[in-house]
Amino acid sequence: MKHLFAILAILTFCLPAQAQHYDPEHRHSIELSTGLPPVHGLLLGSGDNARMYGGFDEKTHLRPCFNLGYTYTINEKWDFNFVLDAVAQFYTQTYYPKVSDTYTLPDGTVIEQKVFDFRADPISIKHGSRWWVSYNFDFRWKWYRSDTVRLYTAFGLGYVPGCPFSPVLPYIAPVGINWGARHFYGIAELNASPAASIILIGAGYRF
Repeated sequence: MKHLFAILAILTFCLPAQAQHYDPEHRHSIELSTGLPPVHGLLLGSGDNARMYGGFDEKTHLRPCFNLGYTYTINEKWDFNFVLDAVAQFYTQTYYPKVSDTYTLPDGTVIEQKVFDFRADPISIKHGSRWWVSYNFDFRWKWYRSDTVRLYTAFGLGYVPGCPFSPVLPYIAPVGINWGARHFYGIAELNASPAASIILIGAGYRF
């Protein structure tokens, strides 16, 4: 992260401070990006209840996120950005045999509850995936502009349907960089949002 800050600082002071060409005929952009999975992608999952009542152990192998964004250039200094994010969890579930349909408490009370033997050999192994979608709206303030590089700060909100702790979360990018003088350009952000955690990188196309 220190290296990224250093690169952004060098770009800020060394690049020629020319005004970015503002072209009203090319206000729209489509962006594809990815990054470290957002926090809700790490917290959502099957949990301990699946082990207790479903009779399986679960291991998560990969948690990627994919972003599709639309950006509208309001003027030379401001952009409006919408990001549709999809977070996936790819997992393996190992199922174990059931040994009883009841559970006896120390006081002798019998409870109807499935009991599984997690020390026995597995009876089956399944692979699968889960997906969560979030909707993010933010504004980008382009505080440095040249013919090829824009540095900006972004802020807004994200909505995660079904998120147990809070469906509405902040979208914050303290520093972002957008480079490219023509239709195609690259993008990178220090990001804390439902679209990514810590870093987001991608590419876009202006039209």
